[in-house]
Amino acid sequence: MAGRKPRPEEIERFRAVLSHLRRVIAGDIGDLENDAFPTDAERASTDNPADNGSDSFNQEFSLELLARDEATLGEIVAALERCESGAFGRCESCEAWIPKARLEAMPYARNCIECQRQLEQAG
Repeated sequence: MAGRKPRPEEIERFRAVLSHLRRVIAGDIGDLENDAFPTDAERASTDNPADNGSDSFNQEFSLELLARDEATLGEIVAALERCESGAFGRCESCEAWIPKARLEAMPYARNCIECQRQLEQAG
């Protein structure tokens, strides 16, 4: 199902949503960095090997979440740039307009669902 070019007021609404997501994820990244990279004082406070193993697991988990959030933040920034350039809502693969429902679910989508499926299947 093909979409249509977003109207200016829709682009403004998506810009506001994307800006909000950017602030939320940037805050999450700060929290995850604190979890992933504890200070020397925080590290020195644990002498128990079990606690150290748990801390190591938590650090790895935080690093994985951090990488995911940084990638998402990059996608959000790129979507905001597309809002400015007039390319927001256009599939980068087939150049069709992305349906509004997809943009509502993922406002930083670069591709329509069909092209995204093809990209994911290709690896």
